[in-house]
Amino acid sequence: MKLLSAFSAFTLLAIHSASAQLPRQSGAENASALVATIPFAADAGTSILLSVSLNRGSPEWWALDSGASDCIVDRSVAAKARLVTRGGRGLTGTGKGKVHLDSIRSPISLELAGKSLPTCAHFGALDLRGVAGNGARAISGILGYEFFSRYIVRIDFAKHKLTLYDPAKYRYMGNGDTLQLRFDGKLPRVDVRIRTARRPEVIRHLIVDTGSEDAVDDSTVRRSPNGPAITISTTGLGASYQAAIGTLDTVRIGRSVFIGLPGVASDIGIVGNAIWSRFVCVFDYAHKRLIIEAGAEKR
Repeated sequence: MKLLSAFSAFTLLAIHSASAQLPRQSGAENASALVATIPFAADAGTSILLSVSLNRGSPEWWALDSGASDCIVDRSVAAKARLVTRGGRGLTGTGKGKVHLDSIRSPISLELAGKSLPTCAHFGALDLRGVAGNGARAISGILGYEFFSRYIVRIDFAKHKLTLYDPAKYRYMGNGDTLQLRFDGKLPRVDVRIRTARRPEVIRHLIVDTGSEDAVDDSTVRRSPNGPAITISTTGLGASYQAAIGTLDTVRIGRSVFIGLPGVASDIGIVGNAIWSRFVCVFDYAHKRLIIEAGAEKR
């Protein structure tokens, strides 16, 4: 779960795309399935930061993170709200090693942008101080797998709008590009075809990570001879470590093709929001699919 990359600005400047022109869907067909429309921060880069009130407290920033297997409350926020914790387990993030996730036993209700909505049945607590959103915002919580599995989640990055639908009533009527999701436990993965360093194309099964501002991070980046001589300190859960930046010559995701894509040499392969923010994304966990549509041009 990496919410901010030190080279995210570099990624956004260097990325080139030969994407297919993917059509959009009109929202009118699913009016009866609509649950809520929620804005997210317009000044947070490609991070998806929601204004959330925990147990009727003051609004704070929470991240929407498909790369998170759990729904999480920052440990200091949990203590301030007098939430009872007991037991727990080790959790692996994008940093080295594991962190301890406390199990929260107190009831939790959340309001998203003033709307009271069911979110997650289970929450854990850990220290999120090292997980900063864009602009170094403090992150008070993370909405992960359980939130995505409860709704059809439509993310419009250009309009900074999150739309939630009832999976039992929702019907997709558009012609967007449908990507099959394969779940590794509670982590969604998508097939990504990568060619780099004049080597044969390989297919990688990478985590769909809306908690990251990176493009594509994968161990295949190490094979590129064209990457800039830059190393960065990673952010996210776990201990920070030095990672090199390289270049992926060609990346294919569904019908979209990306040329000269910068990436981080990481053993935890992900596709982040430097890719997904180019589209309107519809997460449909019930049918194990991610639909991507052409996004409006950002001004």
